[in-house]
Amino acid sequence: MPPKRKSTTDEEDDEYRRKRDRNNQAVKRSRVKSKMKTEETQQRVNDLRLKNQVLEEKIDNQKKELKFLKELFLTQAQAKADKLVGINLNELLQDDEDGDNEEEEGESSKKRFKEQSKGEGSSRSRSRK
Repeated sequence: MPPKRKSTTDEEDDEYRRKRDRNNQAVKRSRVKSKMKTEETQQRVNDLRLKNQVLEEKIDNQKKELKFLKELFLTQAQAKADKLVGINLNELLQDDEDGDNEEEEGESSKKRFKEQSKGEGSSRSRSRK
């Protein structure tokens, strides 16, 4: 004998159908919203990657420029090495990678360099005029 079924009315069937339709619409809206959010996130990732690439190129260019300027400075300073007694130019231009201790030593070298440069600068400007 087959199992007994509840008899359903047309009204109950209509109510069930309305609920299913509403749920189906809600699921569609949710999926569309989720897809939009994913696309926006992917677009932002792409934009940030591009921006990062531009910044990396800028860093590389500035490193090259810094290296060039350091070499130029060393060339000029070595041409006048007799006037720069007691200053280690390589130490002066060394990148500060180890921290505060080297920074203090570098500052004293920079001060000595500035003091010597002040004395030379005034005599140079008088001789050119």
